[in-house]
Amino acid sequence: MTTEYPKLYFEDVDLGDEIGPVVLSVSDEQVVDFCSLWGNPAPNRFTDQAEAERVGLEGPIVPGIMTMALVSRVLTDWAGAETVADLDLVFRGSVPHNEPLHMGIQISDTSEDDTGNMVQCDITMTNPAADRRYLIGTAMLNLPSRDAA
Repeated sequence: MTTEYPKLYFEDVDLGDEIGPVVLSVSDEQVVDFCSLWGNPAPNRFTDQAEAERVGLEGPIVPGIMTMALVSRVLTDWAGAETVADLDLVFRGSVPHNEPLHMGIQISDTSEDDTGNMVQCDITMTNPAADRRYLIGTAMLNLPSRDAA
């Protein structure tokens, strides 16, 4: 999933710029591994069809914190480590396993002040047809300036 991006500076981004396109997929095995590390071993609603149906889901889902980690990874792959100052995501639907997840990330605001060189990104995650939204949200990134480099 990692894409190599050049070092990013605040001066490199403009309103309306987009990151991507980014298409992810989360496998059953990745979810099982994540849940094991997280301390929520299988079977559970994230890993097992019967358990998912028992709690009213169509099938196993990707844990929310795993989805947030994937979004964070896309942002840090693009902007660099330690640039995410805030991540605010709202889940609009359950994120499925083994299906393409399309992430849209667009620069919606920039500002320079005492706190740094802030870049606001609007984030969506949808199915391929974009008719099913899994999450929406924003991220604030603090990017270095070329002047300080």
